[in-house]
Amino acid sequence: MNYLQLAALGKRSYLRYAISVFGVVSVFFMAGQFAYMLGLYVVGVPISEWMNYSLAYSRHLMGNNLFFIINLLPFVALFFAILLAIKYIHQRPIWSVFSVRIQFDWKRFFLSFSLFGIFLCGGLIYTYATSDAIKWNYHADSFWMLVGISFFILPLQTAVEELLFRGYMLQGSINLFKKPIISIVVSSVIFASLHMENPEVEKLGNSILLYYFASGLFMALLTVLDDGLELSLGFHTVNNIVGALLVTNNWQVFQTDALFLDTSIPVIGLDLWIIVLVCFPILLLIYHKVYKWKSWKKVLFTSIELTNTDHSVGSEGDFES
Repeated sequence: MNYLQLAALGKRSYLRYAISVFGVVSVFFMAGQFAYMLGLYVVGVPISEWMNYSLAYSRHLMGNNLFFIINLLPFVALFFAILLAIKYIHQRPIWSVFSVRIQFDWKRFFLSFSLFGIFLCGGLIYTYATSDAIKWNYHADSFWMLVGISFFILPLQTAVEELLFRGYMLQGSINLFKKPIISIVVSSVIFASLHMENPEVEKLGNSILLYYFASGLFMALLTVLDDGLELSLGFHTVNNIVGALLVTNNWQVFQTDALFLDTSIPVIGLDLWIIVLVCFPILLLIYHKVYKWKSWKKVLFTSIELTNTDHSVGSEGDFES
């Protein structure tokens, strides 16, 4: 049983998917409202004035770290909402949305985390050494709190996106599309489209959506070819941590008190296309060799028919490939 076939371990009617999606979306928006009001309460804004503050002014009042936490809290709620939907609505073992392996493979996670982390840090060092636009931005009073946020809360936000797009959506859509490559492309398009409201799109133009699509495609390929979320989670986690902890700017979706401040004019630079056209293929080839992946053509283009299983839900056999 491969990763996409794990959807067969539970109940998968369209009604159950509709209820799950409605439920997790509702939790996300309610948690977002609660978190925002909590932030205003913490900084002493009277309840009667909560509706009078713009988002930008609220950020100013809360400071970058508190505002960052407030933006991440809804994802913490969403993380647990997705797992509850998997367990109680779809009646599947929770780990079936993570991997075919009996246990989450942390070696895979940290290999992916390390390889892409080295690439990102190398690029940052090169840019800092060759450009005056990258400024040292260390503030001891806020940076170390940011470290805690980045390593203990931000990974849950990353895990939510992976569970949703590379887990729940990929596994669920195979019931409709049959061929993995179609599910991969559709999930990547949706992943990119949900970033359309990000300030990066306004500053950099719609071309940045191609980068989001390529990133979603890359992570989906990792998930399907490796039969689990470990590699994509490692990649996505280090990408977000570097973006929050090491370098920031005054226009991206998450503005933090990172070590470096990028003051350059917002443009889609060569670095993004190097990641897509050079880094992604190299990483795919490395993982193909290390983990001895099967024929890509067979895995990606062979139709999958989900059938009800007689396995007892939760047994170790459910997770074996």
